[in-house]
Amino acid sequence: MTPEGPGPFPGVVLGAEAYGVNPFILDVQRRLADLGYASTVPDYYRGQGPARTEAYDDFAEVREHVDRLDFTRGARDLAAAVDALRVHPAVDARRVAVWGYCTGGTLAWLAACGRGDVAAAVLFYPSQPRFHELGPRTPVHALDLLWQLTCPALFLYGEADPVVPPELLDELRARIERWGVDAEIRRYAGAGHAFSSPWGPMRNEAADRAAWGDATAFLDQRLRPARSP
Repeated sequence: MTPEGPGPFPGVVLGAEAYGVNPFILDVQRRLADLGYASTVPDYYRGQGPARTEAYDDFAEVREHVDRLDFTRGARDLAAAVDALRVHPAVDARRVAVWGYCTGGTLAWLAACGRGDVAAAVLFYPSQPRFHELGPRTPVHALDLLWQLTCPALFLYGEADPVVPPELLDELRARIERWGVDAEIRRYAGAGHAFSSPWGPMRNEAADRAAWGDATAFLDQRLRPARSP
């Protein structure tokens, strides 16, 4: 999706939440277009994702799909989408970022760590800083790749997120400092995991509004060309 008007535009590769490409992430894409960003949403499930893409009150099916997901392939799909945006005639190849939610946040994190030409990373509550176990589909923890992150990054988490507890965020913060990564963590009071969900028990209106403002301001600062005085 590209905005109206003349380009070239900054670009954003969107990593959908664990429900896959659904109305929520397509609305994010539309809102970013309204702000002047071109974007694309790769289907990292490759057509094999959850049938109920908006079941925000029932997590059984989506958990099964996440457990089977090949994170290596998914991260490569997002990286390939970066390449596709960079050669799009309406996009400025120097200004392409990744932006993801939940499992898509983890994939955006992994994709950004795997290449040095991403301009920024906006990561809404990445669900898997550490995998439950390593294997062919999950060969390395995102935390262990953090030293390879060369672009500015913004992590957005709820203070009451049970998926990524405080001790894991403390480890993330310590590694950012130890490795000199250009990243910051924003936390939102009263919010749990997936607080930007459009409806359901996880949604937190105040956190969603604040995080959207923080994320778009961060992206604008890093992807917009400097204005003449």
